[in-house]
Order: sequence, then C-alpha cells, then structure tokens
Amino acid sequence: MPNDLLTVPRVRFGPASRLGAQLPHTISMVSNVGRVHSERSFQAEVRALLRDRLLDAAAELTCAEGWAGVTMGRLAARVGVSRQTVHKEVGTRQSLGQALVVREADRFLAGVAEQMAAHPGDPVSGIGSAVEYTLRGAADNALLKAILSGPLPGAEELLLLLAVRPEPVLRRAISAVLEHARTLYADHAEAEKDELAPLIEIIVRLTLSHLQQPLGPVEDAVEQARRIVERWL
Repeated sequence: MPNDLLTVPRVRFGPASRLGAQLPHTISMVSNVGRVHSERSFQAEVRALLRDRLLDAAAELTCAEGWAGVTMGRLAARVGVSRQTVHKEVGTRQSLGQALVVREADRFLAGVAEQMAAHPGDPVSGIGSAVEYTLRGAADNALLKAILSGPLPGAEELLLLLAVRPEPVLRRAISAVLEHARTLYADHAEAEKDELAPLIEIIVRLTLSHLQQPLGPVEDAVEQARRIVERWL
C-alpha cells in the first residue's frame, strides 16, 4: 500500500495566539458592560432614596407648618444635601408639590386596587370598599389633613393639585381605577364597556368631593357610591 495513503493530512489552524489575544479583550468588554449596568442601577437606587427622603422631609414640614414653610433651603438642611442637589432632583418648588401629592395619591391607589381585587366580579362591593378605604384612610392621613383642613398657610396651593386641577391626581386616579375595573369586572366591561368609564369618573369625583367637603359620615358616602354602581350596571 502506498505510504501516501497512510499520511494524515495536515490541517492548518490560525495562530493560537490570535484567539488567546481576543479572549481577554472580550472578557474585559463583558466585565465593563456589567460594571456600567451595576453602577447605573446603584445610582438609580441612590437617587430614588434621595428623592424619597426629600419628599418625606417636605411632608413633615407641611404637616408641621404648612406648605408655605417648605423651602428648598430648609429641605436641603433637613436632608443634609446642597440646595443645588435639591433643585436637580425635584426641580422647582411647584414640581416638588406635585411630586408630593402624586406620591400620596399613588399610595392610596395601591390600596384601592387591593380593595377592588378582594371582590372580583362584584363591582358594587369592590368599588364600595375602595371608596370606604379612601375616605377612612384620608381621615387618618396627616398630610391630607394638612392640605384639606386649610388652617396652615399655603394649603390652597396643594389643594389645587389634589382636588381642582385635572392633573396630576384626578386623571391619574380615574385611569388607574378604570383599568382595575375593566380587569376585575370583565363581564360588566364586555356588556357595558362604554358605561364603565363615565361611572368610574363619577365615583372618583364623588370621593374627592367628599374628601374636600364632607356632607355627612363616611358610611353615607359609601352607600351613595354603592347605589350609583348598582343602578348604573
């Protein structure tokens, strides 16, 4: 048998050093991407914490002295940062007031969602429970009492954001509650899809109105809301 038939052909590979040279560079790039992502996440967490502390300080001052007593300088001193940092994080004083009201509204809306979720398929009980939760919770909420009761200076500025202007609370609340209603009360949403939106707007406006100027006990407002839902659907 010829010797050349037993010869194993040589396979030429590229220089081994080429792959070896690329690996450290690739690993370095992946490491850098991970480090940048980690740093950005950390920075976002720090900013969120700072924002919460600024809003907490603003809420404390509002409850103690009224919104008129809240200044960027006092917030900076209370939190232990510069005024420039306060402005960078929350913007203007008006933006700060809006952020304060929106945060409180979102906390209530989270509770409203839980109350509605406890009564799936039953809009009368679900919406009634949500209204009761909101009214009773507001009665014990120091910030809302400082805004709604009005004796402290500057309360009217935050009251405009809470109960008069469509933004930021009214539309936000209507949108959130309507979304929950359409999810939880699917049968009603399918049959009366066009009717849910005006119903929820009426209930939200009724609740905000009772918060601002209650004409009777909470039980009466809750019963009124339940009757409206029952007759509407």
